[in-house]
Amino acid sequence: MLWVAANELPLRDELIAFLVARSGRALDEFGRWVAGRRPIEWVLAMLEYLAMSATTREELLWRFGKAEDPEVEARRQRILEVLLEASPQVQKRLIEKGIEKGIEQGIEKGIGKGRLAEARAALRRVLARRKLELSPDDDARIEACVDLPTLERWHDQAITAASASEALQ
Repeated sequence: MLWVAANELPLRDELIAFLVARSGRALDEFGRWVAGRRPIEWVLAMLEYLAMSATTREELLWRFGKAEDPEVEARRQRILEVLLEASPQVQKRLIEKGIEKGIEQGIEKGIGKGRLAEARAALRRVLARRKLELSPDDDARIEACVDLPTLERWHDQAITAASASEALQ
């Protein structure tokens, strides 16, 4: 019966002890309302223990983005450290996600480097087949280029260019 009464109570500071017994939409409404009235530690504990909707939970967590005040940010960092120490499973998941993200970024970077290397090699093959000799400066320019569309444009130009320098314009 307590939750029925709690769902009907008005949102008032003096009733917070009873309002935490809300459920469903009334609990979501309470969570949004109380988040600005209580310290971050209180709100985080509320998010941990009360069964509100995932949407509301995420919305409230996003409120705790980087703070402008260095003291507030330092307190938030300390709270995060304590929460991570208290929950090794969460810490492990965050590390795994970080590693996965790093691996994905590494793969993407490697693929990008491979495509650049292949574009450079293809350009040099076309120039060699056409017997268009590269000067050391032109070869250095090809090696230094990290823009795939530029290398592809040079490759296309090398097919009909009269000289290597003309191809690299």
